[in-house]
Order: sequence, then C-alpha cells, then structure tokens
Amino acid sequence: MKKVILSLVLIMGVGTMSAQVDKAAAKAAAAAQKAAQKEAKAQMAEAQKMFDTMDAALKQNAAALTDDQVIEECKKGGDLIQKAIKSGMIDEKKLGEAYKLSNEFSMRINNLLLAYASNHAAFDTVLFYNNLKTMTDGLHNELKYTKEVKGETGNIKYLESRKANLASSGDYFIYAAQFENECHRVQNALDAYELAMNYKKNYPEIADMCKLRIPEEQIAYYAFHAAHDAGMFDAMDKYYETALKFEDGALGTKQVKLQSYLEKGDTATWAKNVEDVCLSAPKENEDLIQILLNYYQKKGPDQMEGFADRVLGVDKDVLIANYGKAFVLFQAKKYEEALKYYERCTEIKPNYYDAWYQAGLCKFSQAMEKNSTISSIKDQKKAKATLEETKNLFGEAIPYFEKARESAPDEPNKWAFELKQCYSVTGQSAKAAEMDKLLD
Repeated sequence: MKKVILSLVLIMGVGTMSAQVDKAAAKAAAAAQKAAQKEAKAQMAEAQKMFDTMDAALKQNAAALTDDQVIEECKKGGDLIQKAIKSGMIDEKKLGEAYKLSNEFSMRINNLLLAYASNHAAFDTVLFYNNLKTMTDGLHNELKYTKEVKGETGNIKYLESRKANLASSGDYFIYAAQFENECHRVQNALDAYELAMNYKKNYPEIADMCKLRIPEEQIAYYAFHAAHDAGMFDAMDKYYETALKFEDGALGTKQVKLQSYLEKGDTATWAKNVEDVCLSAPKENEDLIQILLNYYQKKGPDQMEGFADRVLGVDKDVLIANYGKAFVLFQAKKYEEALKYYERCTEIKPNYYDAWYQAGLCKFSQAMEKNSTISSIKDQKKAKATLEETKNLFGEAIPYFEKARESAPDEPNKWAFELKQCYSVTGQSAKAAEMDKLLD
C-alpha cells in the first residue's frame, strides 16, 4: 500500500512540475513575442522617420540629395520596413500602413531607375528587378490590408490610384527581363518574363485595368529565344507553344526549335520533328524537305526513297520530293522509272536544268550500258539490232540535253560533252563539231 501511495504522490508531483514548466515556457514565449512586436514597431517608426527626413529635405531643396543618395536611403529604409513586415509581428490593422511606407521607398527607386533607362544611362538592373518585385507585392498588399473609407475624407480615390500604379507596373517586368537578358543573367530574365505573362493572374484586382504593351505570345517569343541563346533547352520547351502564336516570329521559332535538337545532339528527334513540319505543309517547307532528303540519303537509299514517298503521298507536285525519288531510282539504275519523276520535275518547273539533264542521262546511261554489251554478242543480227537500239537511245537523250542547254545556255561545260556524244553516234557530225568547239 505504501508503494502505491508513493507512486501516486510522485505522479502528482511530476504533473505539478510539468504545469510549472508549461507556464514558464508560455510566459517566455509571450515575452519574446512582445519584444518582437516592439522591435517591429520600432523598425517601422525608424523607417517612417527616414522617409520623412528624406522627403522634407527634397521638398525644401530638390538638389539636397543626389539620385544615388536617394536610392541608398530608400534601400536602407525599404530593407528596414520589409524586415518588420516579414517578422510577422506587425498588427494586421497596421499592415496597410506598413506596405504603404514600403511602397514609398520602392516607387522612388523605380522612378529613378526608369529615368536612367530612358536616358540610356548605366544603372543596377538587378536592383531594378528586385525592387520591382517588392513594389508590386507591396502595392498588392497595401490594397489588400487597407480598409476602404468612403466620403469626403475617405481613401477611395487614393486606393484607385494605387490600383492604377499596380496595373501599369506589369510592363516593367518586360523591361526588367530585357535588361537582365542583356546583362546575361538569363534565369532572372526568364523569371521576369514569367511574371509579366502571369501578371493579371497574380494580381486579379487589376486584371480589367492592366494592358501590357505587348501580348503574352510575344513575351513567350522573347523568353523562348532568350532561353535558346543561353542553351536552356528545357526552358525553350516551356515557352514554345505560346511563342508559336506570335505570328510575326512563328517561322523563326520553328526553325530555332528544330535547330535545338541538333545542338543537343539528338538527330533522331530532329529528323522526326522536321518530317512532321514537312508533311504538314510540303510546298511551304521545300528547303527543309531537301535538308531531310540529304539526311536520309546518308542513312541509305531506302530511307531516302521512303521519305520522298511520304511527301509525295501528301502532295505529288512537290518538286524536290520528285527529284529525290528520281535520284534514288537513278542510282539503282532503274532508268525508265527515274525518267518519269525527272519529267514530272520539268512539268512543275520548265526551266529546271538539273531535271532536264538527269532525264537525258537516263537515256544516255541506258545507251551506254547497251553499247557495252555489243562486243560480246556473237549473233551478228542480234548485235546489229542492239546497235540500232543503242543509237535510238542516244537519239532519245538529245531532246532532254537540248532542254538542259536552253536552261543553262551560258554553261556549255554542263551539257556539251553529252550532246557531242549523242550527235556523233546518231551521225549528226556538224552538230557534234559545234559541241566540240564549245568544249574548247
């Protein structure tokens, strides 16, 4: 029984000690909070005193302080009031007043730095950007924590002016982004562009008043290209779709996006994306089709031909795709099939020298191959017939080479040799001699 009583006594004793400890901790916490509130109040008072002193000096004499001195005073005062705000120890009823004071400092810095920028004078761009964030956040919170008072002595007009200040500050983030990008602080620039694009969303109280000087898609365009120039490929992806909506820069944006895959060494993704662009509008992207045909040529004739077929499946009148298809067939010595595609090229572009010349080569190559077999044919009748076939093929090549001549009349080195051969074989010695002179 004694043990039980003793245990109860000990338990009661411990409970009493715990209660005493809790009271002491609560008392200490209350004292600490009171001290912190007092410190925040003192910081706010000191910041107000700094502003009033500076303001009075400037009102008495505008040249009393240099711009640099004003900026330094505003930075010190702004830091002090921000420290008080961030402590969380300012009474909520006083927060509107605290943010108002913070805005007085930040808006003066903003105005001075904007003046420097307008006059193309050097200034601290990081300060401009960081101060801008403080200013817009301050305006937002001043509006949030300031109670509206109507009537002749009310603050409605004042609060409307603050809304106007906040609404007009969205453009400044575009300026900040451009300043930071020029100074090669690209991440700061992208963050500023992001804030500009989301400005109305971040500050809904002024969404109906805010009219940024450039639209969201143009801001995304600037952000996309800034990211590309810095090799920040993930950031490019973030802005790409919106940047495409900026019509004046859409083509360049697509080209840069495609180029970025090569810059990353991802040729497979590059090829896929280029092909998607090509197949979406073949005639508008013949330059890209040619580039991709060259790419697939290195991968093998089957891949080159397959791509050409895919393009022609969308639009059979794409010049470079017809030429690419003909090229593969010619290399495979499928001359008659190649000829059809070269002829299609000349229908699309009547003065296309390369197509006319290659069409002539289709007949010329067939003639040369057939001619090489004659000496091995033992049957004289068959050999004679083959010779006639050969002459006919050389003759059939002539109109194509003559068309090539018409397309490049001042460059006989491109067609005179083949025409000389054709005219010689077909017994047109005068014309063969004419070609010979052109080759001298």
